[in-house]
Amino acid sequence: MTIDAEALRSATTLPAAAYHDPSIYERERHAIFAAEWQLAGYRVHLREPGEYIAHDVAGWRVFVIVAADGRLRGFHNVCRHRAGPLVTDPAGRCANLVCQYHGWSYDLDGALLAARDFGDAADFDPADFGLLPVRVEEWRGFVFVNLDLDAAPLEAELGPLFAECTDLPVDGLTYSHRVLHDLDVNWKTYTDNYSEGYHIPLVHPELNREVVAKQYEVHVHDHYCAHTAPARDGAIYAGKWLWRYPNLALNLYPDGMTVERFVPTGVRSTQIVYDYFFADGSEAAAVANADKVRISGDVIDEDRRICEQVQRNLESGVYDTGRLSPRHENGVYAFQQWVRESLARCP
Repeated sequence: MTIDAEALRSATTLPAAAYHDPSIYERERHAIFAAEWQLAGYRVHLREPGEYIAHDVAGWRVFVIVAADGRLRGFHNVCRHRAGPLVTDPAGRCANLVCQYHGWSYDLDGALLAARDFGDAADFDPADFGLLPVRVEEWRGFVFVNLDLDAAPLEAELGPLFAECTDLPVDGLTYSHRVLHDLDVNWKTYTDNYSEGYHIPLVHPELNREVVAKQYEVHVHDHYCAHTAPARDGAIYAGKWLWRYPNLALNLYPDGMTVERFVPTGVRSTQIVYDYFFADGSEAAAVANADKVRISGDVIDEDRRICEQVQRNLESGVYDTGRLSPRHENGVYAFQQWVRESLARCP
């Protein structure tokens, strides 16, 4: 994407209603999250038949499971009987999929095996009641899903982002752990914040000592942005930060990576799913790795405090739209333009 410099000079923000109007959020669920590839998890957790991971896509509960042939299958986590859940843990393993409500069972390919004690129902063909599928594709150990069964292939959509990682050991790192952060904000409030470094000197004192915030740059590309900032001497937070529309961030460092997903859980609530990967998971590297985890947690806590205050102000009724800085907020401008374009396709 090439940003029109003249348009950016006069750009205004999304209106405040976009951050708290339930009808707009519902349109976003369909126009954005039901149409875009979403990271669901990692192949390291999907090795053997029956192993699964579950993920929430803006209210659509889905899971990915290893079928008997070793291939991945993706389904909505919704029984075809009366909408009970098939899996209730974030990850696990099962021989068959059994509804936790009334016990309907399905094989690992989603076909209905048995409708428990269902009786003699007329015109009932089990073949018509298989689980509802979602698309699943992989990239270097990352597992993505798409609710749109006719969506373009993953590589066609995210290929430019993947090219940014060609020389990076994304699939050579060891998965460490996950941390969840719940924020009382609309998902766009947090994404706006992530999309610029303008706020760093005021909001992130330690990060401001790690990087030269005045030279923080956001390079806008085809539905993704690359963030760069010169690291100060001795910094452990140096690296490249990549963000892909609508809600995926890959924060890449010389000796590790954090993967961040901004998952809407409601019109005014967002969960940040933070996964840590390290090049060296040994005891010798434990202190350095723990320091990176601490700093990232501090940064999120600082972002939480300011974003939740911004969210309350957006809902107050006194603010409608603002102006964007041509120098610092080209990433915010690009993100908000992509939101506008998505919503225009789904009036």
